[in-house]
Amino acid sequence: MNAPTVPQPAKPVTLKEVVDRLATNPGLSDTRRRDLRSAVVTYGKLKGESLSGIPLDFAAIRRTLDGIVPAQAKVSRKRWANLRSDLTAAMEASGLQPILRTADVELDASWDALLRAVQDKGVTYGLSRLARWSTARQISPTAVDDAILEQFFAELEATSLVRNLRAQRRSVAKSWNRFATLAAGHALRRVQVPSNRPVSMRVPWLELPASFRDEVEKYLLWCSVPDPLDDTARARALAPETVRLRRDHIHLAASAACASGIDPRRLTSLAELVKPETFRALLRHLWAKRGGKLTSYTRDVSVVLITIASEWVRVPADQLSNLKKLRGKLGSLRSGLTEKNKALLRKFDDPRLVASLLELPDRLWCNARRNAGVSKRWFIDLQTALALDILLHVAPRIENLAALSFNEHLHWPQGRGKPALLIIRIEETKNESPLEFELPIALSDRLYAYRNDIAPAVIGRRPDFLFISRTGVRRTLWTIRVAIQRSMLRHLGVRITPHQFRHIAAKIHLDANPGAYELVRQLLGHKDLKTTTKFYAGIDTRRAGRAHAQLVARLRAARPERVRRRPKTPQDPRE
Repeated sequence: MNAPTVPQPAKPVTLKEVVDRLATNPGLSDTRRRDLRSAVVTYGKLKGESLSGIPLDFAAIRRTLDGIVPAQAKVSRKRWANLRSDLTAAMEASGLQPILRTADVELDASWDALLRAVQDKGVTYGLSRLARWSTARQISPTAVDDAILEQFFAELEATSLVRNLRAQRRSVAKSWNRFATLAAGHALRRVQVPSNRPVSMRVPWLELPASFRDEVEKYLLWCSVPDPLDDTARARALAPETVRLRRDHIHLAASAACASGIDPRRLTSLAELVKPETFRALLRHLWAKRGGKLTSYTRDVSVVLITIASEWVRVPADQLSNLKKLRGKLGSLRSGLTEKNKALLRKFDDPRLVASLLELPDRLWCNARRNAGVSKRWFIDLQTALALDILLHVAPRIENLAALSFNEHLHWPQGRGKPALLIIRIEETKNESPLEFELPIALSDRLYAYRNDIAPAVIGRRPDFLFISRTGVRRTLWTIRVAIQRSMLRHLGVRITPHQFRHIAAKIHLDANPGAYELVRQLLGHKDLKTTTKFYAGIDTRRAGRAHAQLVARLRAARPERVRRRPKTPQDPRE
C-alpha cells in the first residue's frame, strides 16, 4: 500500500519574482520598467539581502520602510517618497498580489453630502481614504463602527504600503469622532481611539498595598533631605532625577516580584521587598526576562534594593551580606563603553559623517530662521540647533543642558560680540565638581540674539530658560531629548542620544590629540582620570594600531634593494 503523500507548503512569493514579472510585462515602457525594477533592487540593498530571500510581505516591507529615514538610506527625501510609491507600483504591475487603491474611487452621495456639510478640512483629509474604501464596499457612514475600522486597517496592512499605519489608526479614529460630533444629527457612532503607548507590563501602582506606597513616599522624601538638621536626615540629598529613578526602580522591583508569583498583598512594606526570598525571586525574573543576561537596569535595581535594606530598613548584617551574595551570583558588567556606544563611535571614523555633524547646528539654525514665517516648529528647531551646538562644544549632561538658565548659567561678562561663559554650579553636577566653559563667539551671539530678540518676539518677554515652548512654558527634559534624537536621525541618519555626544566629543578630541586624557577628563567633568582612560583607551588603541600599520608600510616601501651577484664564469681548464 502506497503511503499518502504529504502536501508541501506553498513556497512564498519573493521580490525576485516581482522583478521577473516586470521584465515580461508588456504594458510597461522601458523607462517605467527600469524605474520600478530600480525601486525593488534598492529595497533589497537596504535590507542587505538577496531579492530571492525577501518575501513579498506588505506588512514586513512597510515596517522596514517606516523604520528608515532618507538620511540612513543616503537618498534625498524626494527619492525616498518615490521609492515607496514605485515599490507599490512594481508589486501591482507584477500581478502577484492585489493592491488596495482608493484614489480613483468616487464618493457615493451619502459620504459626499456629509463630508461637504461638516466643512472641516482636517476631517475631510483625515477620512478621505476611509470614505472611498467604504464607498467601494457599499458601506454607509451610519454603518461605520469599531469592527468596520478594524476591517479597513486590516486591508491596509495586508495590501498596501501606507506609511505609519499605527499612527493612522489613532488619527483616523479621532477624525471620525470629530466627524460624528459635527454631524450630530445623522446618528453616526463614535469609535474607540487606540492608544499609541506601549502596554505596560508593570503592576499598576495603585494596586500595590497602600502601606507600601506610603512608605515609598516617605523614603523618597527622606532621600531628598527636606531638613538637613534633622537627627535622622540622610547624609547627602539625592538629585531630583535620581529620586525619580529610584521610584522607578522600586516600582520595577515590586512588579518583578509579583510577576515571579509573589502575591502583591504581601508587599506591605519595603522590608518585605528586601527579604532574601523576595529579592531572589525578583532578580531571577529580571534575569530570565532579559535572556539570562545581567543588564545595567537589573544591576541598578539590585543596587537600589541593597541600599534601601542598608540605609532605610536597616536589616541585620547577615541579611545584608546575603543580599549582596545573591546579587554577586549574577556576575558583573564590563566597565567602559558598551558595545552599542563602541559601534556608534566606529561610524564616526568616517570624516564625512564628522563634518556633517559639525555643520548640522549651522544648517538647523539657518533653516529655522528662514522658515520662521511658514513653519510651526521653527522656534523649537532653533532651540535644537543651540542645543546641538552646546553639546558639540562643552558636552554637558542632559540634566544640565535642559536646566540652562540665562540668569544662572549663561553670562556675557564682556558684552555682546565676546565669548559667553557657561557655568554649572557644584551642587548641579553629578560628582560635585563645578564646571565653567567659555563658549565661542558665534554660539554666544546666537544665544544672545535668541534671548534678547528672537524669543521676546514669540512669547512677549525675555525668557529665563533656554528651552521654552511658544507659550513661554519651560520644556521638559524628555521633550528636549526627543527633539535632539529626532533631528540627528532625520539629518544624519544616525541614532544618537544627548549623552552619547560626550563620547563623540572625547573621540573627536583624542583623534586630534592622542593621549590627551587629562583634557578630556576636564571637559567631561570626571573626578578621576581612571574613569576617562577606562572609557576611552580603546580609541587610542585603534589609533596605535593604525600608526603601527603605517609604520610597517613605510618600512616596506623603504626596504633596501637587493644587490644582485654576478654569476661566476667557469674557468677554462687549460688555464
